[in-house]
Amino acid sequence: MVKRIGLVNAVRPVSTLAEARDLLASAEPEWLPVVVFSGGEVRDGDGNELFAWLEEQDSPLSAIATVTLTKPLEMYAVIGALKALALPERARIDTTTLTVRVELWPHGTILTDG
Repeated sequence: MVKRIGLVNAVRPVSTLAEARDLLASAEPEWLPVVVFSGGEVRDGDGNELFAWLEEQDSPLSAIATVTLTKPLEMYAVIGALKALALPERARIDTTTLTVRVELWPHGTILTDG
C-alpha cells in the first residue's frame, strides 16, 4: 500500500517489538526512519508499547513520527494519517505514468528548491 500511495522512502518491515527496538536502537541517526507504522499482528505485544518506548528515548528516536494502522487498511486513511503528521515532504509527478512520488523528511528539516 505504501508503494501505491507513492511514498518513496525506504520501507523495512519487522514482525516483533524486540526486532523493532533493536533496529531503531542500533541505527545511525541518518538511517533512522521518518515514520514508524504499527498495525497487523505483532507477536510480542502491540505498537503502543513500541511507541511508548520511542517516547522514552533521547532524541532523535523520540522525534520519530508514529502512525497506528487498523484493519481493514484503506489507502485514504493512511494518506490522511501521513498528512496529519505534517512532515516536510517533496512530491514529484512522474509524467510517464502520471503517478505522484512523495518523499517524507523528519520534523525540522528545511527543504530547499534544489
